Amino acid sequence: MPKLAAIRTSPMRFLPFIVGGLLSLGLVIFIVTRFLGARNNQVADTSSPSGTQAQPQRTTVPAQQTTITYWGLWEPSEVLSGVFQEFEQANPGVKIEYVKQSHIDYRERLQTAIASGQGPDLFRFHASWTPMLRNELAVMPNTVYSASEFQQTFYPVASKQLQINGQLVGVPLMYDGLALYYNQDIFKTANVQPPTSWAELRTLATQLTVRSGGQIQRGGMAIGNASNVEHFSDIIGLLMLQNGANLSNPTSTEARDALQFYTNFIKVDKVWSETLPSSTVAFSRGDAAMMLAPSWRVHEIKAMNPNLAFSIAPLPKLGENKVTWATYWAEGVNTQGKNKDASWKLIKFLSSAEAMKKMYSQQSTIRAFGEPYSRVGLANELAGQPLLVPFLADAPNAEGSYLSSYTHDNGLNDQLIKYYEDAVNAILSGRQAADVLGTLNLGTAQVLRQYGVPVTTTSGGSQ
Repeated sequence: MPKLAAIRTSPMRFLPFIVGGLLSLGLVIFIVTRFLGARNNQVADTSSPSGTQAQPQRTTVPAQQTTITYWGLWEPSEVLSGVFQEFEQANPGVKIEYVKQSHIDYRERLQTAIASGQGPDLFRFHASWTPMLRNELAVMPNTVYSASEFQQTFYPVASKQLQINGQLVGVPLMYDGLALYYNQDIFKTANVQPPTSWAELRTLATQLTVRSGGQIQRGGMAIGNASNVEHFSDIIGLLMLQNGANLSNPTSTEARDALQFYTNFIKVDKVWSETLPSSTVAFSRGDAAMMLAPSWRVHEIKAMNPNLAFSIAPLPKLGENKVTWATYWAEGVNTQGKNKDASWKLIKFLSSAEAMKKMYSQQSTIRAFGEPYSRVGLANELAGQPLLVPFLADAPNAEGSYLSSYTHDNGLNDQLIKYYEDAVNAILSGRQAADVLGTLNLGTAQVLRQYGVPVTTTSGGSQ
């Protein structure tokens, strides 16, 4: 008999085991998932009010924004935007809001704004205003500049003027003063050189004066009165300091002699006349051979007469006294401001050599040159600017005071200048010097006391 074929084993016999295994695996997964889900819900409950599981999110906390409000003068925002952007990039979260102010009533508006709590964080002010702003100027931290570092960095006059009770309250971003402007063609024709002393200047002014029919056609020097010599108060202040006078005591012999010397240019030498145009206009037209003025007058002269050939020389000296005259602006911080630290940091940045050079470069794109550097170490950078060199040559010996013209402060400077204007006019009209100086002394004392400046009596003491 043939053998029966072997019975094949059916694969279906494993199906119950496979189904059972899958069911067991599913059960295990279900239990584990429920267990882990319960734990996740417990974590979610601690962070979500609804108890639902919060979806993870990548969040970035924005940095707090600090806006420094900066009140400036003279400079348009476009010449400063570059250094402002550089500062903002280096200090994320800090923004500078620069507002160029009008010079009209600026000092009063500034003080009113600060008193009302609406003042700027940072502002420009004239160095001679420091006594008037004693309540508005914050003391500079030593971390910005120590006293010794400040003295080494800036010209000596800054340390003397920008302090209250021995504490620094401002940083100068520029420097300016008086210097001697002279007409090159007139000097060449007369074959003369710029004077180095007041004695030489007086002789030269007489020599260069041109008269016709008793009238002065060309002044040898714009000096001697208060009507059309634009910086007469600065010149008188300079002469008084060079003669050893204290500006708070105009009745001293030194002050009287300086005032007499000034008016003698008209009373005795007759080198200038009130019939001539103002000093800058007269010089621009060739109607004045010499004048004393700050560097910013250069831009006016070039605008009025681009073809005028003129040069500038350092100030004349009185004997061995090397005192010169400074009149400049500085930056201060609002004592009530909320961003004092950031403001001082900005001032530190703006007063760096690199930032100053960048600002000067931008300023030079809109006028003949930028603001002269206040840093001693940058003087050589302007060696190629002959119209600025004399100002910086005089800067190490400069003194500043409260007869600074064109600060438009309606306060310490302008009120005292008015008293000196009256005194000069009185002397030129023939009044006795004793009467004139007595009135000047009373007015000076009143103004100085009003703004908290120590007053020196005629006996030499202070009160």
